Amino acid sequence: FENDVVGEFNKCAVSDMTCVPQKQDDGSYPVPPKEKLVQSFNTNLWNGRWYISAGQNQLFDTFPCQVHFFTETEPGKFVGKLNWRIEEPDGEFFTRDAVQEFYQDKSNPAHMINHDNDYLHYQDDWYIVDYAADDNKEGVPPFAFVYYRGENDAWVGYGGAVVYTRDAQLPEVLLPRLREAAAKVNFDFDKDFTVTDNSCKVLDKGEQVVLREKFAGKMAIQT
Repeated sequence: FENDVVGEFNKCAVSDMTCVPQKQDDGSYPVPPKEKLVQSFNTNLWNGRWYISAGQNQLFDTFPCQVHFFTETEPGKFVGKLNWRIEEPDGEFFTRDAVQEFYQDKSNPAHMINHDNDYLHYQDDWYIVDYAADDNKEGVPPFAFVYYRGENDAWVGYGGAVVYTRDAQLPEVLLPRLREAAAKVNFDFDKDFTVTDNSCKVLDKGEQVVLREKFAGKMAIQT
């Protein structure tokens, strides 16, 4: 959703008036078997700043400047403020953010649940396929490989997978672990994932003008 106005329109058209038929689950993102996931997980991992440094789904997972701030509110519960950028047709961008609350499934510690939301009645389920905590014994950079699926009033069964790292840029030393994790949920990391751009560059006014002029020129040629 681009802004609050578009969000309200979507709510009216999709949820309140059901003008748009709900897309049904096509099986692209099934619930992963429990044995493919981590068998224990401490939600205190979700504290502080994390970056999405690689993602699978081009619709949701590969936006630039994906920096998220998490707080564990109590054992088994955490809140995330999610920030990302959306590039406009002229090359400029705007920043979006959202706040999500999760709790851990008591019967499956790898399963994080975010349900009962008002906007489009969306619900997201995260599944931890692999991770390494801060200051871990293996000495690898901390990370979490998260597979997710969800549903809302417009779409049942959307999904994807992301890699969270403390580093803005994906550490190459993690690649063997990430390839193994991706294979567990039927992906090829090298083929199916895109490394994200978390440089979060700030455009000055001169650059903004140049981008607008280039975009205006392209539109003039097309017309």
